[in-house]
Amino acid sequence: MRTSFKTVNRNMQHVINSRYADMARLQEKISTGVRLHRPSDDPVDVSNALKLRTSGKQLTQFKKNIEDGLGYMSVTESAMDSMNNLLQRMRELAIQGSSDTIGENERIFIQKEVNELSRQMIGLSVTQFKGDYVFNGTQTKTPPFSFEKSSASTLEDYSNQKMAYFMADGAAPGSTVQLFEGFSGAPIRTIMPGSLQLSVQGVRYTEGVDYTLNYESGEITLFNPALLQDTNPGSAHYAAGEFSISFDFISQGKNIHGDTVSGQGDVLREIENGIIMPINITLEEVFNNSITGNTMIGTMIRFNQALHTNDQPGIQNSIDELTDSIKTLLSARATNGARVNRFETTLERNEHQQVTTTALLSDLEDTKMAEAISKFVLAENIYNAALKSAARAIQPSLVNFL
Repeated sequence: MRTSFKTVNRNMQHVINSRYADMARLQEKISTGVRLHRPSDDPVDVSNALKLRTSGKQLTQFKKNIEDGLGYMSVTESAMDSMNNLLQRMRELAIQGSSDTIGENERIFIQKEVNELSRQMIGLSVTQFKGDYVFNGTQTKTPPFSFEKSSASTLEDYSNQKMAYFMADGAAPGSTVQLFEGFSGAPIRTIMPGSLQLSVQGVRYTEGVDYTLNYESGEITLFNPALLQDTNPGSAHYAAGEFSISFDFISQGKNIHGDTVSGQGDVLREIENGIIMPINITLEEVFNNSITGNTMIGTMIRFNQALHTNDQPGIQNSIDELTDSIKTLLSARATNGARVNRFETTLERNEHQQVTTTALLSDLEDTKMAEAISKFVLAENIYNAALKSAARAIQPSLVNFL
């Protein structure tokens, strides 16, 4: 059987190309430091490497979730620490205000400080983390509380129905009626003690003489017959120069539809595969005492009112209520602290797992340089030998073409 020049040439080219491909693959591994570039390099190791990469990305995301949660809880703890300081100061003032050695004037001075402390407490309740309100459950874009003003000083206030109103036409002196918002008609509660001003046709009426007000419930008791009128929007009295009712009050958060939000629900973060943890402290955990049923806002309003009206027994009672509020807050802080500890422990474990995963992936993918260079030198020698062999074996003459 005659071997043609073309056959010899084709075989030699195949051998040379194969040896060159071997050398090129080794050079690629050496230059990149990576052993696995395609499934054909090692199907089993490539499959394991993909699994490790997926695991590594999960661990990276879990770490981000943990760090975000720790930041969220750190801001929450800072706010609750400040709240605790405010409550402790209020309790000190309650003890001072309940003493028999001070009089009405001193209690008025104490009430001014308590008023500011209460406003500061509401400011802390709207603490934010990355634009989210931390104490309002899943309603993170809605503030849990806000300060509002029922004003009646300009014609615009009446046109926009900013003045509050009550319905007292036909009522007898000493009757108690509810204050309502002029625009929505919703009952108004948690009014800041001492902020209410009431006048009719320019005549200002005096609290404690012409009327009394329960600042927590928003119920006003009317003694002066001149106040026994309907002052709702649309009535003749709801106009500039007629009735004027203005005060500051604490309003619960409302969404964009004007509906009051509950402040409940857990803000969650997945910190490990299948493990989802809440990172927030709800409004109820911070402000509501489940045993007594009292709220921190109600306690502050009652204490503030007791000082405003020189009610010594009420001030004395506020000491216990403030103590209960401090205990409620302490329980919330303990819950937050326990979660922080768990997150920190999980973060430490996560970082260890990331190091382990990276090491395993490196063992699978990284080129072993000494071995690769040795193989490359051998492949280079084989390639050069193949070139020399081809140069000797392929020496065409005219006979090859006959």
